[in-house]
Amino acid sequence: MLLSLAVSLIIVVCYYFVLQLLKRNKERMLNQGYMKSTASLFFIVFIVFGLISYVFMIHLVNIEKNSKKAIQKEADEKVLLVKDLATQYDRRANESLQTFEALFKGKLNAYKNQRTNVLRNELGNPPFNLPEAILNSPSASIDVSASTNAILNAYQVKYNNNHKLLDSLVFKKADSYNQIFQQWDRLNLATNYVALNDFVKSSATLVNEKIKELPVDNELIKVTTSDRNLPLDSPIALAKIYSPDYLLPLIIILIMHAFILIPYFTYRVRKYNSPRLKDTEAEIINRGGTIEL
Repeated sequence: MLLSLAVSLIIVVCYYFVLQLLKRNKERMLNQGYMKSTASLFFIVFIVFGLISYVFMIHLVNIEKNSKKAIQKEADEKVLLVKDLATQYDRRANESLQTFEALFKGKLNAYKNQRTNVLRNELGNPPFNLPEAILNSPSASIDVSASTNAILNAYQVKYNNNHKLLDSLVFKKADSYNQIFQQWDRLNLATNYVALNDFVKSSATLVNEKIKELPVDNELIKVTTSDRNLPLDSPIALAKIYSPDYLLPLIIILIMHAFILIPYFTYRVRKYNSPRLKDTEAEIINRGGTIEL
């Protein structure tokens, strides 16, 4: 946005500077003839800027007329995809904790009855991580419910923290992106479009990192997204996808430049109709006349 404002300001300053030069030399151009006066070269600046503006105007109109609905639809689909990732994590986490609780209780009850090394190793290592003190305790003193709740609580705390994190970094941020594209922020459209694609990838990575931390059923979610993104920063590439309207941008540019030149057209100067006066003026110019800057 700052870059766009800076470029726009430079263009406005250039237009203003050239317009002042044209006004100062209008009398000379009018009496010498526009084709003969070198000051007429300043009009080339308007033509150059007009052509550049025309290209960008074609691109902007192409986005508005042909790409807008496609971009908003794509943004909506990606927002829903990201939200679904966060929802899947919540569902997977709840199922994982329930499965873990039942599995842990079953193994600990089995260990109380049969204190085998296999069960001891399973309970002492992830994801159960039962303390050595409990594993060495007599079977009669092992409280299955208390031990289960203690281990399960650690995973529950981690899940609660992850839920808050995903709600803040994924769910709410997805809503903000949805609002940005529905409100159609033209100045930052290309930047937000790229940022949304990066957001989808980073969200998928974050959700899968949190799924890895689940005690059981922690298979990663496979996320498939299209690598084909609209080239919003390239007028030529976008024109190959959507056929642009050339007439409307031309009309807009012509009207804009007509308004810009109003101060020049309304600036009053002297017009010499007498040939004698023309010759006198020409003699003065030939002796020492220059373009006024």
